Amino acid sequence: MNEASVGDESGERASRTPPNGHGGGGGAARVLEAILRARVVPIIRTSSRDWAVEAAEALAASGLGIIEITFTVPEAPAVIRSLRARFPDVLVGAGTVTNADVAAQAVDAGAQFLLSPALSPGMIDVARRHGVLAVPGAFSPTEVLQALERGAELIKIFPAETGGPRHIRAILAPLPQARLLPTGGVTPENVADWLGAGAAAVGIGTALVGPGTGRLDARTLQARIEILRQGLAAR
Repeated sequence: MNEASVGDESGERASRTPPNGHGGGGGAARVLEAILRARVVPIIRTSSRDWAVEAAEALAASGLGIIEITFTVPEAPAVIRSLRARFPDVLVGAGTVTNADVAAQAVDAGAQFLLSPALSPGMIDVARRHGVLAVPGAFSPTEVLQALERGAELIKIFPAETGGPRHIRAILAPLPQARLLPTGGVTPENVADWLGAGAAAVGIGTALVGPGTGRLDARTLQARIEILRQGLAAR
């Protein structure tokens, strides 16, 4: 299985970051390039560790080479560590990283990229020290500019559904150098709209993997992945 195998026809803008090498070969530049090539970061958020592992296994088996485990998942560091060991060709990141302490736990577990719903200077500092890609969160142009000034190469726009694809287009008008990763409101059916508005990649959670409760519906997940592939191919 090749890392970031979905949507790998793009990602030309990935070459601007310096190389580094933390996390078992998961240096920030290489991880950024993979995300920009794949254009999608599947997100697993659930209250069940077992469900998280099962969903991650299904995503990996489907050829999705990037997985985000949020720190709201019980025993998130153990889940990340297990996935890194079982799927060495998959990039595994940590989401909902809101401070330096959580960032340190994620890096220690082997997370190859860190995402936050907010700017989180502590997360950025820990990631930079360890050579791990940091994806801080923002919503307004002011917050996006603050993230850029801190050296962010990719910025999570959250909650993206509040402004929709038009919000992405509006931010990029004065800040075309920003690479934006809208998260919240992205679905397999509308992924092309976000990419068409200028998003560098998208984060997609419940709309792809399901609500994180009960049994994982593998058949529905595969159908959603196919719709996602079609949306990516359309852009």
